[in-house]
This record gives sequence, C-alpha cells and structure tokens, in this order.
Amino acid sequence: MKSRLNPLLIAVIAAGLVCSLFLNWTRHHIEKQNNTVELAMEYENLRKLAQLEGADEEAVLRSFKEAGVTSLMVFDTTLERLSKRGGLHVITGEELSKAKALGNDTNIFSQIPEEKIAFNAAYVAANKSAVAFEEAEADLRLRFGDGRVEIVGENPKILKITGNTELLDDDRYDEPRGIMQAPLGLLSEDLQAVQKLGFHLIVRPQNFVDVRQKQIDRIFARLQKAGAVSHAYMPCGSEVVGYPNEIAYMGAKLKEQNMQLVMLEHYSQLQFSPIKGLVNLAEAVDYHASRSYVIYPLEQKKIPVGEALRRWALTDEERNIRVNYIRPFFLPVEGRPLLETNLAYVKNIKENVLARGLTLGQAGTFPPYFPERAELLLVAAAIIAGVILYLTNLHSFTMKQQNILFALAFTLSSIILLCFRGLVARQILALAAATVFPVLSMSVIFSLWDKIREFNNNVVKIILQSLWQLALAVALSLIGASLLAAILGDVRFFLEIDIYRGVKLTFVLPVVMLALLYIKRYDLLQCAGQKPAAALKRMDTILDVPITYKQVALLGLLLAVAFYFVARSGHSGIVPVAGAEIKLRLWLEQLMYARPRTKEFLIGHPAFLLAAYAVYRGAPRLWQFALVCGAVIGQGSLVQTFCHMRTPVMMSFLRAVDGYFLGAFVGVAAVCLLSLLLPIAKKIMRSCLHE
Repeated sequence: MKSRLNPLLIAVIAAGLVCSLFLNWTRHHIEKQNNTVELAMEYENLRKLAQLEGADEEAVLRSFKEAGVTSLMVFDTTLERLSKRGGLHVITGEELSKAKALGNDTNIFSQIPEEKIAFNAAYVAANKSAVAFEEAEADLRLRFGDGRVEIVGENPKILKITGNTELLDDDRYDEPRGIMQAPLGLLSEDLQAVQKLGFHLIVRPQNFVDVRQKQIDRIFARLQKAGAVSHAYMPCGSEVVGYPNEIAYMGAKLKEQNMQLVMLEHYSQLQFSPIKGLVNLAEAVDYHASRSYVIYPLEQKKIPVGEALRRWALTDEERNIRVNYIRPFFLPVEGRPLLETNLAYVKNIKENVLARGLTLGQAGTFPPYFPERAELLLVAAAIIAGVILYLTNLHSFTMKQQNILFALAFTLSSIILLCFRGLVARQILALAAATVFPVLSMSVIFSLWDKIREFNNNVVKIILQSLWQLALAVALSLIGASLLAAILGDVRFFLEIDIYRGVKLTFVLPVVMLALLYIKRYDLLQCAGQKPAAALKRMDTILDVPITYKQVALLGLLLAVAFYFVARSGHSGIVPVAGAEIKLRLWLEQLMYARPRTKEFLIGHPAFLLAAYAVYRGAPRLWQFALVCGAVIGQGSLVQTFCHMRTPVMMSFLRAVDGYFLGAFVGVAAVCLLSLLLPIAKKIMRSCLHE
C-alpha cells in the first residue's frame, strides 16, 4: 500500500488544499459582508388588507413599517385597478351599449357618438386624479400605439382603447390579459406614497411588446417625475424589461441609477422562476443582484403560519436569500383579525432575521467575484491527483505512469480553464472531488484496519478507536469538500445562476467506487494474481452459482433501498420525505446551528462505527463490505453538502462537524445495542441447532 502513495501527488493535494482554504476564506468574508436582508411586501396587497379591515390605509402602512417591513413593491397599474380606486372613470363598450339601449344616463360617457361605440373597446375619462389620466393616456399610447387609442370626447376628454375587455381571475395567470388588465406603467401617486412613508422602493414594471429604448426610458422618467428613488428592479411577468433586443440598454440604465436586480427563486428552491432574459440582465448589471424567496399563493393557502415562519427562519441564512418577499394571509388564523395576524407574522420574520446575526435594510449583494485562473489550476491539480490515487488503488500504476497520467490530465484541464470559460471542466472536476475523496478517506481507514492483528472484545476500546477513525475519515473527506467549494466558488454560483449538475451521481458513485475498491483490495472475487483468461474463467464460475429465492428477495430489498436513497434526494425528489423525518428535521433545526444531513447521522456515520465493530470483532468479510458501503454514504453526503454553493461555506463546514457528533452519538448507541443483542442472538441460534 505504501508503494502506491506517490509523494508528488500527495504534495499536489496538500498545495491544492492550502489554495482552496484560502479561496474559501475569501469567499467566507464576501458572504459575511453580504448580511443585509430586505423584508418586502406588495404595496397593493397592503392597500387591499386595509380595505378588508376597514382601516385607514396610511395607518396600516405605517404599522407594517414599524413591524419590520423595509420595502414596498410597486407594479404597473391597470385600467381595472385605476377604476376601482376612483382614479379614472372606465366603462367597456359592452356596458356602454347596454346602458344606451336601456336609456340609462352614462354621465360623462353620454357624449360619445353612437358610431364610436364598439363592443371590444374601453372608454376612459379622468375622475379624482388628473395626473392618473395624463399618465394613463401616455402609457396606453406607449403600450398599444396611437392606432388603438382614439379621442372620442372633449370636455371632459374621453379616450377609446380598442381591444378585448374580458376580466380574468388571478389563477388564470398564464392567459393573455385584455386591455382592462394589461400593464400600463408605474403610477406616480403610488411611487410618491411609498416614498412619503419612508419605505425603500422596488419597482416591477413589465416588458413591452417589440420593446424599444424610448419605452425603457419612460420607466425611469416616471420615477424621476415622481421624485422617487428606487434601489431595485424585480422582473414581473415572463420577461425582463428589454427582452430580447434591449437587455444591454436596460442593464445600462439600471447601473446608471445604481439599481440592483432582484431574482426570484423558483418554487422548487432551485435557480429562478422562468423569466426570459434574466441571466443576461444579471450579466449586464455585473451581477449587482440579490436572490429573493416567496411562498407562492396557492401553497400559502394550505400551510399554517407556523410552517411559513419556519421557512423564513432558514431561507436567509442557508440559501443566501436577501429579499424576503412576504405575502399576507387573507384568511383569519385562529380567530385573530387579519391585521393582527399579519403584523405578528411580519414581526416574527423580522425577529428571525435579527436572531441569526443579519441586519435589515436594502438587500445585500455580492461583488462580481471570480477567482484567478492560476488559483483554480492549483485546485484542479489537487483533484486530478486524487483521481489518480484512486485509480492506482485499482490498477497499481507505477510512479512513472502516475506522473504521466497527471501531466496529461493537468495539461488538458489547464488549457480549458485558461483559454475558455471552463464551466463544464469545473463541473467535472467538482464531481470528481465529490466522489473520489470520500472513497480515498475510507481507503486510509482500511489501511488502519489492516494493521489489526488481534480481535478485540472490549466494546469501550472499540468505540474509542472508531470515534477517532471516523473523525479522521471526516477530515479527509473535507479535503475534497474544500476543493469542490473552491473550484466552483464565484458569484455566478453564489447567486445560483450556475449550479452543480452532478447531484444524483454524487450520491451513487462513491458507493460504486468504494465497492470496486473493496472487492479489488480484499479479492472478494478471488481473482488476484490470475491471468486474464483465468480471471474470466473464475468470473464465469461465479456467474454459474445457483441463486435462491432468499437471495433474490435480499437483492430486491437492497435495490429498493438504493432507489429510495437516490429518488428522494435533490430538489425534485420522486419520493417524498417521510413525516417522521420532517419532524426530526424541525427538532434538529431548533437544537443545532446547522442541521446535519440525515444520510450522515442516521446512515453513514453509524454504519462506520458498526463497520469498525465488525472489523475488530472479526465479522465475516461480506458483513464488513456491506457496512463500509453504508459508511461511505455518510462521507459522500458530507462532501455533497458543499455542492450547494448558495449556502455559506462556513455553514457547510459547521454542518459537517454537527453531523460528526450527532452521527457518532447514534453510532455509539447502535454499537452498544448490537453488543448487547449479539450474545443473545448467538445463544438462541445455538439452542435452535441443538434442538
């Protein structure tokens, strides 16, 4: 075994580790500085809440500001909304035709000539706000063109807008909206109201059809006219403003106004809601962007307030969310008034944010951080060295062969990383780090176990030995974790514009690779030293061994466990998480700083201690094999934690430490229980044999 340890490769891994630790420390400081969270709500939702409660609108807005809301979102207004608020008089052609047919007085609309009344049209006149009418006319012409907007009355001025006037329910969000619900533009009165009350302002205008630069300019001109300062733009609808041809111009305007881009996380908590041009706009603003999370309306209706609060307690710290997009509850909870329910809800979210060492204000953003390519080369070299060490364990390459393989692989990766963006190469290297180093850590443990010359029946001594061996395995696996975190460590991964793509493989490959290593190392197939022809004959003999129904059932059980293990992983697992496990997670989230992963403390680490117990007690090799395959699951899961680049790197390290202590506790309990049950089981088996 010692002959396989190439000093050059070990030195490269050591140098790469030092470099990765430096990069991760830099990343830690970047993440630590980005610690400001924004509590944002929709301006229109708070107005609706005030109306439902019959309360003064301004007083309600002030109470939410005191509760912790820092920012309000303002959307484009619509003819429907302006009509309901009394800003405009709006009537459809259908309503106007029916009124004239019945001889009803339509007041200001009665002056419209008969020939100007059309079924598919809406008619607009000023009501309480002359400013709203002026802005609506400008926005209508900008959105629909002069050909669809016609003046059909004077004194007062009446506009006719041609188009479908059907009103759609909110849940029909994916259908095209008619002119009554089509976005117009930001309303100055809304912008001024938000500014007056001291809220930060997030604007959410929608894109234009056949967008042009003058339309984009109108958005910022409206802000200037209202005297409002917005620090953030959050896309609304299915496209960013400027898509497809003016994204660069929109990005330039945002940079000119020092406005950040707010990117809404997908409901699956993986990347973002499907908005065309979002990534391109993030690039155009030099990644001056923040991540936002919202509980979607249909889901929020189904969950209690307590479950919603639990989600907010985790989201900011674990997923780099910096804009908490809070939707109010519109149904009473536990008999409490709506205002009381929602104010308490917001206060609790605020308390959770502050309790985790974060501050409130305008959302924090990351600098456009990209490590130097030379630093990535050193990390890449360490990962390649680890891969060659693993391959050497399988094939016994000579030192010279190892060096040649390393030189070729390193040269290829260097060319890709230096001359191209190298995203695919970095993903492959990350996958290698995530899968190879957990197996290498177990290989080191095998070397320790191979030195055992006498079996040990002292349970306490076995436990003490296995605890420091598990700590060593965790430390060695963390080398791979550090390399993985460094090779993917840039702002695109922090924002989750780019993501690690090998999640499922990271769960499976360490087990497969360890199984191959164990079979080769301990010659489970009894082919060691044989020529290829003899080895093939041996394999043919093994394949001819009859299989019993019991073995088929056991294999089926193992396959079912493997399917469950893989299928329930990731963000879109096929198999849902069991209710008991969810309750356990909730308890651990309250108990520990960073809840360890279930695969570590319930499967991997206990299996490691049981494997050590089996080795020290001289258990059959197949039992040891099964247990070490379980043990590597924990090591692989530990490294896989670092694949979630949105999670602060220090939290991932602390999660590994928490996982070690909790897994060790469960493992010690399992070993003690087994040591108590084993004599009883042997006694029962002996009595059965005698009978």
